[in-house]
Amino acid sequence: MSTVGGHLFGAYGMFWEAGEVSWSPGSGPSAWQLLGRQNHNAGSIRLCDFRRARGVYILFDDFGPAYVGLARGRGGLGGRLKDHRSDHLTGKWSRFCWFSFDNVVEGDLDGWKVVSQRDHPVPSTGDTVIREVEALLINVLGARQQNQMKFLGAQKWEQVTESDAATIKERGVVDHHGFTFKPTYSY
Repeated sequence: MSTVGGHLFGAYGMFWEAGEVSWSPGSGPSAWQLLGRQNHNAGSIRLCDFRRARGVYILFDDFGPAYVGLARGRGGLGGRLKDHRSDHLTGKWSRFCWFSFDNVVEGDLDGWKVVSQRDHPVPSTGDTVIREVEALLINVLGARQQNQMKFLGAQKWEQVTESDAATIKERGVVDHHGFTFKPTYSY
């Protein structure tokens, strides 16, 4: 995935539903997860927790973008999003897109990947930054009369809902130790 000049974004998620995240399923700071998925079948499915990823995010209400933010601290994207559930933006957004500056690499557990923070996420060339920002805008705005500019290195991740997580855990298609929460949804 490496290109000359690198890449700005390592992973992204489009229009995830805030109501499908279990923001407080248990006690402790690691009791919840912001899970993304690639693929669906046993053997190829990969999960990753994006709570600690650093990047940018866009919050949406019923009419469009409502807020844009930057997550660069220890809490990452998950911390910033969770803060907005109880600050001046409470009840003013229902979906979000996120774009991580960090890469995603193989984890130690079967079926899991992990966020690998990059020390220098900004590429060395201005052309690369411009291309990546254009890809971000095309993806978020859904410009129909636009060429399909793609990210240089970013992997797209689909949202894992609480019911998805319970099913995946129950089926045993990934190592169950990767889940730090106990899903409340059951069959």
